[in-house]
Amino acid sequence: MIEAALRVVEERGITALTLDAVAAEAGVTKRGLIYHFPTKHALLTGIHEFLADRVERGLLEATGKEPEEATLAERTRGYVLASTGASTRLETRLIAEAGNEPDWLAPWQRVYDRWFPGDAAPIDEHDDEAMRCLMARMAADGFWGYENALGAALPAGARERLVDEILALIPWPPAS
Repeated sequence: MIEAALRVVEERGITALTLDAVAAEAGVTKRGLIYHFPTKHALLTGIHEFLADRVERGLLEATGKEPEEATLAERTRGYVLASTGASTRLETRLIAEAGNEPDWLAPWQRVYDRWFPGDAAPIDEHDDEAMRCLMARMAADGFWGYENALGAALPAGARERLVDEILALIPWPPAS
């Protein structure tokens, strides 16, 4: 049902996201959809949970470790590699809108807090490694934002060069 909701938004825009439209796209009755998502707000919350879980799987794949087993540099490298992969304009818009609604922001915050718990400290308390890792993550976030604002992926050579430059910010090899 979540994937059907994402298809509705991708094909017709966020204003087309209704329980009726999602039920029709998913091939279920509206009552069946409402059993799982009683309101549009609940459906959007489910979409954000689904996308945040997908991002976390990407982080695990890119890092090759659970966050508790990885150093800050390894987690940051995984974040850069995962977030500079292909994201869609839809994901970018939904993530941006999550900041306006606590229920939608919560899954994203859960993932980020699990991977980067030290970011809660004030920036002026970050040591050099933590600051460089934060800058790399911010650059990676800007990367997908830039690409999605353009509406097209960067050419392969430009993409590789930018990713390499972002990765160069991360102290490597990682501290043990």
